Amino acid sequence: MRNRIEARELEPGDKLPPERVLVDQFGVARMTVRHALDILQLEGIIERKRGRSGGTFVRALPPVVDLNGPVGLAAQLEAHGVRIRTELLFDANVDAPQAVKAAFGVDAESEIDEPAFAVLKQDRLHYADDVPAFSEVLYVRPGHEAHYATSGLAFTPATRPAATTLREDLVAPGVATEKERERLGLAANTPLQRVTRKLYERDVVVAYSSIVIRPDVAQLRAITRFD
Repeated sequence: MRNRIEARELEPGDKLPPERVLVDQFGVARMTVRHALDILQLEGIIERKRGRSGGTFVRALPPVVDLNGPVGLAAQLEAHGVRIRTELLFDANVDAPQAVKAAFGVDAESEIDEPAFAVLKQDRLHYADDVPAFSEVLYVRPGHEAHYATSGLAFTPATRPAATTLREDLVAPGVATEKERERLGLAANTPLQRVTRKLYERDVVVAYSSIVIRPDVAQLRAITRFD
C-alpha cells in the first residue's frame, strides 16, 4: 500500500478499499491488513474518518527536505508553505550525558567529574503550522558556544562557522520515547525519524545534537551533486 501511495497510484483524498477487499487483493489475513493500516496511519500516510462518509483515505505525503540542501530544513519547509516557529525550552550548562561525553571524546575514567567539562545544552521545540513537529537537543563543547549555540534547522554550508570542516548526520528510524510522545503529541509506538548530528573542526567534535522529526511533517533525503 505504501508503494502504491508513493508511486501516486493512489492520490491524496482517495478512499482505500474495505478491509475485506484488501484481504483478497494481498492474500493475507484480516489482522495483517489491520496492522498494516495501523502502521500507515501512525506514519501519517492515511487517515481514518468515522460516520456515513467515513472510511480510510490517503493523506498528502509530507514535503521532501534535503539534508544537504543550500538552505536549512526550516527554510525548505517554509518554501512549501509550512509556517515554522521555535520555542527555546532550555538554555544552560549541564553535566554532559555519557553519549555526549563519548561523542566529544572525553575519557569517562579521568574527566567525567571535571567541572570544566560542563557543556551548554539547548532544548528546542519546532512547530509546523502550530503543530509540534521537531524536537531538537543540542550540546556544545566548552569554548565554542559563540559559534554553535544555534538551531540545526537553520544550518547550511553557506551559513556554517568558518572553522567547521565536517558535518556528520546519522539518520535512523525509531519509536517515540514517553517524553517525545508528550512533547510531540503522538500515540504510543509512533515511528519517528532521528537525525544525530556532529559538527567538527578538523578532527574535534564541537557540537552534538539529536533532532527528532514526526514522519507526517517531512521526508528526508540527501543529494550530492558532482560538478
